[in-house]
Amino acid sequence: MAKKKLADVAVIIPDASPILTLARIGRLDLLELFDVPIHIVDQVLFEVTKPVHDPDGSIGSTLKRLGNRISIIETVVGSGFKAKRAKDPDFSGIDLGEAAINEYALTLRKTRSATFVPLVLFEDPDVLELRIANVAGIYLLNTSAWLFGMYQEGILPDGLELIDKLNAYRKTPMERIDRDARTKKLRATWRRKVRHADPS
Repeated sequence: MAKKKLADVAVIIPDASPILTLARIGRLDLLELFDVPIHIVDQVLFEVTKPVHDPDGSIGSTLKRLGNRISIIETVVGSGFKAKRAKDPDFSGIDLGEAAINEYALTLRKTRSATFVPLVLFEDPDVLELRIANVAGIYLLNTSAWLFGMYQEGILPDGLELIDKLNAYRKTPMERIDRDARTKKLRATWRRKVRHADPS
């Protein structure tokens, strides 16, 4: 029986919530544990780095420190927003992040290779209703499941405490969602795609 091929994985952050939550609990550094590219659409980047969300610039500086491991996905939606903001600095662009990630989802459906598995790191259950969550072969992982998984792997000893901090900002605790890519030809697991501590 032939072994399944390992998948090429990239993290996709579909909205501002995961990044803003990590900033809120003071652990933006956890993004650096992913040993794969992180894709953020241009409109979501705008949202997370707005002064109201990033008053001290820590989010922007963290993303900059990640360098070429962060891929900013340019979209027609984002380009249109920039053009409108240039004419009207007060143009809010509310809900355009959702439109931009839906646009990216359509691109993925048309262009992604058979060995590429997008891992969607999300927080709000509403993301499950977006096109990105319904792309064939997608991997769905929410923030709580990610922190818990790293705790189980011994990568994040304070993972349970961080989940408690995360849930302290919510009306109800976040249920863990860790839904694999369900592919017969590929073996995809995000736990192989995080950096483990150096034993030395």
